[in-house]
Amino acid sequence: MKRFAVLTILMLFVTVFAVAQSRDWRRYRQELVFGAGTAEFMGDLGGGKGVGTHFVKDFDIQAGRWAFMAAYGYKVSERFTLRTGLYYGRVYGSDRFTPEYARNGRNLTFRSPIIELNEVVEFSLLRETYGHRYHIKRAKGKKPTPNIYIFAGIGGFFFNPRAQYMPVVRDDLGNAVVDAEGNTIPDESDSRYGKWYSLQPLGTEGQGIVSTRKKYSRIQMSIPFGVGMNALITRSWGIGFDFGFRYTLTDYIDDVSNTYVSPDIYDDEIASYFANPDSKYTVNAGEQRGQNKWNDAYMFLTVKVTYKLFSNRRGRSKF
Repeated sequence: MKRFAVLTILMLFVTVFAVAQSRDWRRYRQELVFGAGTAEFMGDLGGGKGVGTHFVKDFDIQAGRWAFMAAYGYKVSERFTLRTGLYYGRVYGSDRFTPEYARNGRNLTFRSPIIELNEVVEFSLLRETYGHRYHIKRAKGKKPTPNIYIFAGIGGFFFNPRAQYMPVVRDDLGNAVVDAEGNTIPDESDSRYGKWYSLQPLGTEGQGIVSTRKKYSRIQMSIPFGVGMNALITRSWGIGFDFGFRYTLTDYIDDVSNTYVSPDIYDDEIASYFANPDSKYTVNAGEQRGQNKWNDAYMFLTVKVTYKLFSNRRGRSKF
C-alpha cells in the first residue's frame, strides 16, 4: 500500500512537472537582444573575379564592415516569435577589390551607413526549453536546449552613399599624368583632396538633371530573412548568432545602377568628377556604368546576447 502511494505521488509529481515545463515558455515569452558583428554589401561595386553576377557568386568578404543591433522579442506561441529590431552598420564597395578588367577600370568606390528598423517572425525549428529553475542533482532534462530558428519579415532603412574626392594631376590637354610605372599621380595640391561627398545630391547618373532620370530616395524598404541560434546559459541569459540577408527595393545603395551621362550636363565640377572619377579607360555617354537588372542587397552577421524577461503567472515581467 505504501509503495502504491509513493508511486502515485511520484507519477503525479512527474505529470505536474511535465505540464509546467510545456507551459514554461509563457513565463519567458519576452526577451531583449543585443549584438555586434559585420555588415556585407552586394551590389554593383566590387565583387568577385568575373563579370558582375548576382547573389553569392559575386560576394566580396573583404568589403565587410562593422554592425550593431538591438531587438525586442515576444513569443506569441511556443514556436513563433515576433521580433522588432534596430540595426546600425556600414557597407562598403570598391572596384579595386576585383581583378575583372572592366569593373576594376571603372574605378568607383563608396561607403554608406545603414540604419534599419524591421519586424520579423521567427519560427523555432527546435523547441526551446529552459531547464530547472533550481539545480537538482541527477534531475533529467535540467539543462536548457538551444533554439535554432529561421525568420523573415519586412523592414525600412536609411542609407547615404558617399565617396572620396581623389583627383589626379593632368597636363594642359586634360590627360592624366602617370609615373614611370604607369600609375596616375594624385593631385594633393587641391584643397578638397581626400574630402568625402554625399553622392545622391550630385546626380552622378544624371538623376534630377536628365528629365528621364529622377533622384532616388535614401529611405527604402528591405525584405530580411535568415537563420539564427540562441543557446541559454541560464534560464535568463543566452548567447548565439543571427545571420540575415536583406533584399532591397533599390539599386542605388552604392549610387550605381544605369549608364554614363555626358559630363557637359554638369555645372558642378565635383559632380562631374564623381560621375566618372578617372576611370582607366575611355567611356562615353550611354555606355554601361552599372547593372540595373537586380537590386542591391546587404547582410548582417551578428553575435548576440539574449536576456529573458521572466514573467509571473499573470504575464507581468519581473526584472
